[in-house]
Amino acid sequence: MASLLSWFSSFSPSPQASDSEPSIEHQRSLLYKQIVQEGNQHYISAHLAELVTNSGNAWPPKATHAESWPPALRPYNVVYQRIAPFLPVRESSLDDAENRRLINKTRALMVALLEEEVSIPDVCETLEDCSRNESELMPMSGWLGFYSCVASLRHAYRWGILPVVREAQNEKTLQFPRELNVPWPYIQSRVGITSPGGSLSSNSYYNLDDRREIVYSITSGMGEDHNRTELWNGLLFVEVEDKALPMYRHIAQAALHLENEDFPSTISTLRTANEELKVAFKHFYDNMNDYNLVPSLWLPYCQGFQGWTLDGINGVSGGQNILIRTLDSFLGIRPWPTEKEESLHLPLAQRNWLNSLRKFDIRALAQEKGNEEVIKQLEHMVTQLRLWRMGHMRRMQRYQVHRPERNKMTAGKSVVKDDSVQVSNDDAMVDHLKEMLSVRLRETK
Repeated sequence: MASLLSWFSSFSPSPQASDSEPSIEHQRSLLYKQIVQEGNQHYISAHLAELVTNSGNAWPPKATHAESWPPALRPYNVVYQRIAPFLPVRESSLDDAENRRLINKTRALMVALLEEEVSIPDVCETLEDCSRNESELMPMSGWLGFYSCVASLRHAYRWGILPVVREAQNEKTLQFPRELNVPWPYIQSRVGITSPGGSLSSNSYYNLDDRREIVYSITSGMGEDHNRTELWNGLLFVEVEDKALPMYRHIAQAALHLENEDFPSTISTLRTANEELKVAFKHFYDNMNDYNLVPSLWLPYCQGFQGWTLDGINGVSGGQNILIRTLDSFLGIRPWPTEKEESLHLPLAQRNWLNSLRKFDIRALAQEKGNEEVIKQLEHMVTQLRLWRMGHMRRMQRYQVHRPERNKMTAGKSVVKDDSVQVSNDDAMVDHLKEMLSVRLRETK
């Protein structure tokens, strides 16, 4: 812990921008343009440019919602907003029969609303047209927003009630309404994912509007603490990506410089990337606190909804965030996910970016070139990642609270082996969390 505190204390915030300096939005716009313009310099830079252009011409992604969709698709937004207030309850029942009744009631209401609002022939025709004429009928940002909406509806149907209860967890398979199945292959094809459910991208990156407020809420009608916890559950990932984008550009440039054996530029660029990484990690820890993310509310009202556990498919995991996967890929930290596993939840442009970093393998190349200062800067980045994993493991333990209405489950790894709900502590859940994070920690060396 002392090393973690020492690392944070070494961070000096930048002075506040003066009135004469460009606005944050203007700076972002300039950065996006720089990244796209540099796309022809190197294949890593090309895939970073692809990441931006396929994410609504922004990073973190910029999704647009119902107003940007063709009329036939807008009823999906209507249905979600009408069903949202029926999802959360203040007190969970421990009676399985009562929970089954509530789940069935919510699903029946969803079916009725979908049948009332959605015209399947019009949806099919529209999605065919959009697939043939992507930019004209619906921009990529619109596809991302539509993905978020339909994924939210599918998760809402899958669970039926929030907090998640074991009566739904015990389901091994589930037949979804036709209105939710018809658009899904179009979304999978356009975005480049294979999962039948949502992802960190659909449920967090794409689920915010221009004001960075949630579009498809799962705590509608609940208290301020619930709403704030839900917001920060996604916003934290988004804002960290915002801080990390300059680093992505610099690691792409560092690869080009090292390939050209321009060691002074490589060292300078990596040094800058390390400082930018420190900014991103500090923002994460500053905002992952008990006010933004209330420990007693996070698991029942946020994490549970992100799960899936149908047909052997897992749900949304914080491990799907691009910053940590970028660092693992850039620094050659294995094991990497298989292509099949990663394609479940990560859009194609995100996977292409990660795979370009893995292909380059900068640490191996640095060792081959033999420049000690380049190696030192890369090892400094490894150290930062190791410290983050240590701190994250400690922080997350307090969020694994006991919930008697559900089996122990992580959204990204399904039901934990010990699924007893008769115990009053969370040892099994905490041990499971430690196991997942420790595997990555051991590999960060």
